[in-house]
Amino acid sequence: MSKYKDVVVTLSKKHPETSEPAQAGHTYVIGQLGNKKKWYEIDTIQLDKFSQEDLKKELFKLLHPQTHH
Repeated sequence: MSKYKDVVVTLSKKHPETSEPAQAGHTYVIGQLGNKKKWYEIDTIQLDKFSQEDLKKELFKLLHPQTHH
C-alpha cells in the first residue's frame, strides 16, 4: 500500500505540462507516486513555511485520494 513517504516531491518555476513560467512569486509543487503525477501552485513565501514532509502529505492526498466505502 502506498504511503505519503513514497511521494517524490519536485519544485519548479515552470508548469509541469506546458513549461510556461509560474506567476511571479509562485512555485509549482510537483508530486510523483509510481506513474501518477499531480501538482499545485503555491505562493513561494507560503512554501517556506512547509516542511518536505508537509508537501509530501498534501501531494499524497491528491495522488491517492481516499475513497469512502
